[in-house]
Amino acid sequence: MRATLLILFLLSLNIAQAQLSTGIKLGLTTGTPIGPRDEGATGKLGLGSIAGVLAEYELNDKFRLGLELYYTQKKSTFSTPAEVEEYDYLFHPPGTDTMVWIVAEFQGLADGQFDNRYIEMPILGHLYFTERFGVTLGPYFSYLLEGDISGVSTGDVTIGVGTLPVENQIFDESQHLNTLDYGVVGGIRYRTNFGMNYELRLTSGLRSVFKDTYPLAEGVVRNIYLQLTAAYKFGKR
Repeated sequence: MRATLLILFLLSLNIAQAQLSTGIKLGLTTGTPIGPRDEGATGKLGLGSIAGVLAEYELNDKFRLGLELYYTQKKSTFSTPAEVEEYDYLFHPPGTDTMVWIVAEFQGLADGQFDNRYIEMPILGHLYFTERFGVTLGPYFSYLLEGDISGVSTGDVTIGVGTLPVENQIFDESQHLNTLDYGVVGGIRYRTNFGMNYELRLTSGLRSVFKDTYPLAEGVVRNIYLQLTAAYKFGKR
């Protein structure tokens, strides 16, 4: 009896190993955070990278469950009109040799970039319609490793002595980024007989990239990005 149970246990391990595959993936991302836009605002899609690992469990010939963990960059640039009531301005008082930071009102144009680096974990279902082609769908969860929203502003500041011009004043709003992000991912995939998977995915955040306390972002600003990746799987062909 014990020998039979041992044989069944070893067979179950072999089956599980045959159904489980692991691998590595590399790729590119392009997109931008999207939300309510001020009139006159423009932007350009950024280009970032992806690198990480994956594991997939084969339930049957058509369906697989997947778990991935990877590093990803989400980049873009923007140019937008800005009206800021509490603007940090480096002021040079007349008749002195000193510079002091004061809080002023600003009206003008802000040119900057998003360059945010995340650790991202999607939990996925993969459904194959043919031997080669399938679709992918599931949620993802991200943790912000390094956030950068910075640039320069040009316009006018209003202080007690009147209105003064500002040109290429550096700003950094990175402290207003949310550390956690989550959303949904969906896409298409193509597999080969040599352990390669090629995928095109769209990821859409369900949470704003900015904290609720950030006064300059109205509404939800979501991460919307495309991913183009190639993965090599070490397990079952």
